[in-house]
This record gives sequence, C-alpha cells and structure tokens, in this order.
Amino acid sequence: MRKLLALAATVATIAALTGCAAQNPADALMQGAVTTCKSGTEHANVDQIQVSTDQTKVPVVNFATPISAKTVETKVVVEGTGSKIVGDQLVDIEYLGVNGATGKTFQSSKFDGTNFASQFLKSDQKPDFCGALAGVREGSRVAVLFPAALAHGGQGIPDLGVGANDSVVFVFDILKTFLPKALGEEKALPADFPGVNVVRAADGTPGITVPKSAAPTELKVATLIQGRGEAVKMGQTVTLHYSGFLWDGKTKFDSSWDKGQPVQFPLTKGSLIDGFLKAVDGQKIGSQVVAVIPPKDGYGSVAQGSIPANSTLIFVIDILGAN
Repeated sequence: MRKLLALAATVATIAALTGCAAQNPADALMQGAVTTCKSGTEHANVDQIQVSTDQTKVPVVNFATPISAKTVETKVVVEGTGSKIVGDQLVDIEYLGVNGATGKTFQSSKFDGTNFASQFLKSDQKPDFCGALAGVREGSRVAVLFPAALAHGGQGIPDLGVGANDSVVFVFDILKTFLPKALGEEKALPADFPGVNVVRAADGTPGITVPKSAAPTELKVATLIQGRGEAVKMGQTVTLHYSGFLWDGKTKFDSSWDKGQPVQFPLTKGSLIDGFLKAVDGQKIGSQVVAVIPPKDGYGSVAQGSIPANSTLIFVIDILGAN
C-alpha cells in the first residue's frame, strides 16, 4: 500500500462531529457516517492557482511565486460525483506536490492508476490532509495550499528542496473512497445462531460476549448490519475492519481497529482461512458480519501465534469497499 509522504509529526486536533446526509445517490452508501475532519472555508490564495482538468494526465499547475496562506485552503478544480470524504477512512489518491515558493514539483504519482497512494485520513494528522479533503467527493480533482507552518512545522524538507518558509501546494485526484465503518440496516441475529452477541463502541470497534456452551462444529455466519453497496466477490481486493476472538470470549488475538486503520486482503483461496473467505464472499459493501469458525475452516490442529491448535474462532468483520 503506497503512502503519501509524511511531511511532519502527527499532532492532536479537535474533531468536529456533524451528520452526513444523503444528497445524491452516491451518498446513500455513506448515510449514517459522521464527519470527523473539519474542512476550511478560506479560498483567497488557493484560487490564484491554475490547474489543468484532464484527469488522465499529470496536472499542469501554474501560480505566481511565492504563494502562501494563513490556513489550509482547498479549491475544487473538477467536481466528482462519488461519496464525500468524512474522515477515519482510506482513500485512493493520485497526487502532485509543488513547492509554493519556487513552483517546482517535488513529488508526484503517475496519474495513470499504477502508483496512486492509499492514504488513511484522520483528524490528528499533520499536515491535515483529512481537513483539506473533508467533504470532497470521489472523482474530484482539488488543489490544496498548505502554509509552511502547517505543512512541515516551519522546519522545511531539505531532501525535497523545501525550505523552512516554503509553502506546499498539492493537487489530488480522489480515485476512490472507502467507508469508515459498517453502515446500513441493523439486523437481528438468527434464532439458530450460537449465542454470540456483538457490542460496538461509538467509532464502531466491536466487542463480544460468548455463551458457556460448547462451540459449534460447523461454520456459522450472520449479518449484523446490511450494507447498501454492491456484493463483494472472490478475486477482488476487499478493504475491511475486523476483530478476531477465541471462543472463550476473553482472548482477542487480532484487530485492525486496535492497529488504527483498515486492512486490505485479496479474496483468493489461500490468502485467508477458508471460514473468513466464506464469511466475506457475497456480502454487500457496508455490511458487518459475525462468523464463528470451527477448526476445520480455520487453522485446524496447527497453533498460530496466540491461537492454540484446534481453536474455534469468532470474527466480527466490517466490509468497507472492494477493488
């Protein structure tokens, strides 16, 4: 997963929580999401930046140098029609970085889909990419002007030829947005599901309670949230949040939530245990599923790190998108 260059250390910021209401058909998938990144409203300086609009080519950027601003400023060059960026999510981005003092390009993807960045956007980033892109729709091209203090803390980036007082201009093409968590219609567990209950924190992080009865010997999968997107299928790469537990209900052996961002897996035989593949295949984007996986569909008689041999596993999985 290619990442955008981190220009400075992360600092904490205050998240602004506002509801995300559906305004066009693409927003239906995001309905119920909360915006955790606050976008700016200032445009006086970024509006001086001219950017070409052909999204099949590396952008041509022109502005009088030097250029700067007091806050982060964003200009939409081409308006996309996809879902809006809300924060706490992965986005696929083509990018071009330009020194605002000299007009020289210091960093660029190819803008042909071969080396875009998969960037996790959250409210405590520095530079504040999440705030810069909050509310921008998938499919858009935007120009963003970062003053020196907010781009690199006034320290410069010597390796890239960026001085301590140099602002930074980025041009981003938003290729794809992924959900921050499962979003859709809540579903009750089937009556024959083996007694596992799932609880969620406000950000979507799941926890479970497990009955004291014996674990089931067959794979059990239930949908807790029915998403509004397309069904994922074998051969795709899926973006997921997940937590994995042992049947004892006390041991959480892995969690993307605890690691701070979603993961991406190919839905191919051998890439994941069979029970996990079966639980995800055919589910709609936006769904949350719970799967109870017996040893024969898991790791069998082979121990895996903190997972003992012959363990029954429980996974809670949010399906956030697919390529």
